[in-house]
Amino acid sequence: MAPAPRAATAVAPASAAMDAGASAASVISISQQLEYFKEYKERLKQAKGQAVADEIIAEALYIFSIGTNDFFVNYYVIPLRRAQYTPTDYASYLVGLAEDAVRQAYELGARKVMLGGIPPFGCVPAARTLNREAPGECNEEYNRVALRYNAGIRDAVVRLGAELAGARVVYLDVYDVPSAIFASPSEYGFENVARGCCGTGLIETTVLCGMDEAFTCQDADKYVFFDSVHPSQRTYKLLADEIIKTTLQVFLA
Repeated sequence: MAPAPRAATAVAPASAAMDAGASAASVISISQQLEYFKEYKERLKQAKGQAVADEIIAEALYIFSIGTNDFFVNYYVIPLRRAQYTPTDYASYLVGLAEDAVRQAYELGARKVMLGGIPPFGCVPAARTLNREAPGECNEEYNRVALRYNAGIRDAVVRLGAELAGARVVYLDVYDVPSAIFASPSEYGFENVARGCCGTGLIETTVLCGMDEAFTCQDADKYVFFDSVHPSQRTYKLLADEIIKTTLQVFLA
């Protein structure tokens, strides 16, 4: 039998760990994405047969990138969770949800997993705009929360690696590269770090932004962010290049 084709599967891109957070941010919750994965696995079995489907599932790389929406939208923008949890307790709660999601994917056949932390979201333009104490500056409280969450995710990676036989679970760092860019944007060829390319760059995001809009900047490559939350394509490329050179090598060795 010819070897099964390798697949690259991303689990939980642009997602929220909590269903409520997903709804508020108009993204797909991790629980829903796992349901989609179950459906995909069944369709794959019908198309390729059980043995080939199992090999494809096992050889795929699963990237879990969750937490930012849960904090920024579902904790800081919407105040309900702040009445229930301290930032530390909320971080621990989200780490538990992320850890459980990896276990569920493992039960479905996942064996190669990147479990990501979150970036310094206190420096996104929207967070700078909402920073009442220092308008226009990074919200360092948010960044400290991100570091606390990331430490919990690192610990979860160690636990999962010891628990899930035959799996390789690796921490995906998405904090350090953006931090370096924020500290010295000109060294990376950026001219604007505090505003997005779209509109005022202070609050617009998603459907309010588009490359064909009259108020979009002339050269998005000079901006760290395209809108008030999402990095520009060039920023993403710098991060992706670093991941390919470091974390991804663990699975290619």
